[in-house]
Amino acid sequence: MDWDDYKFFSALATTKSVRGASSLLEVNPSTVSRRLELFEQRLGVPLFVRSPKGLLITPEGAEVISRVNRVAEEIGNIEGRLKGRDQKLSGPIQVVIPEVLGMDIILPELERFRALYKDVQLHIHPTHAKLDVTRREADVAIVATANPVETLVGRKLSDLTLAAYGAVSLLEQAEQAESRVVEALPWLEYLSHSEMGQACRSFRRSEVPDAQIAMSTHSLLLHAEAARKGLGLAFLPTVIAESDPKLRRIESVRARYGPPLWMLIHPDLRSTNRVSVFIDFVRKVFSRKGPELIVDGAAVAAGRQESP
Repeated sequence: MDWDDYKFFSALATTKSVRGASSLLEVNPSTVSRRLELFEQRLGVPLFVRSPKGLLITPEGAEVISRVNRVAEEIGNIEGRLKGRDQKLSGPIQVVIPEVLGMDIILPELERFRALYKDVQLHIHPTHAKLDVTRREADVAIVATANPVETLVGRKLSDLTLAAYGAVSLLEQAEQAESRVVEALPWLEYLSHSEMGQACRSFRRSEVPDAQIAMSTHSLLLHAEAARKGLGLAFLPTVIAESDPKLRRIESVRARYGPPLWMLIHPDLRSTNRVSVFIDFVRKVFSRKGPELIVDGAAVAAGRQESP
């Protein structure tokens, strides 16, 4: 048995394409194809059917992935229990966080964390990397969700509000032309399937259902930057937009609650010191950001009932 075969097979089952698996494993697509072919020859059954839509897993392949996942979970349990006994303030921490929050909130504060804990190495991953905390692929996940995974433990960092913003220059031009800003100007659409993306789209449609969409993107980072560049108005989390000098909140559009922000870890890591100090550090950072996390409390409170 070559465990690497199962690693390649698992990546193919996850991404449903040779190119996706090669990107995930950081190897050439030809290597992935060759390993799959040899693995199927050794087992004597086809694991995937090739189709125009990608790789479709066969019943035999589904049985293999089910057993592989159970083995991976057991291996993860062993690793997690050992990690949980680690009391040293040193070693790596794998952190998953939305890119825009990592860039605007966490990175500016990391110099202080590094000064306190020089032997802790932080590995920051964007949420689209899809590392799974339940399987110990990551240690800490900071996610915007109304439905945190029940098998993980953690705390709600804060409620988050969403509001409409536009570049100062764009809004000033509209005001000089005496245009009604919300209806006259183009909008930006955030197409992510995340809860944050769904909330942004829902709020935009309720406020300006007939808006001209100038640009759309699946990246919140690009969504916010496009608003800064004056390409259109956008619903954005107030925590990243409220203190931005290039953006101005549109007062005529009521701020609303989006999905709250949670920080989650696996239960086995609760007693790991390096994870504990990082969690405390993040909690304090967001505590200081309190005034930017929620704006217009009375208006938002009314909007909560209408939030999806």
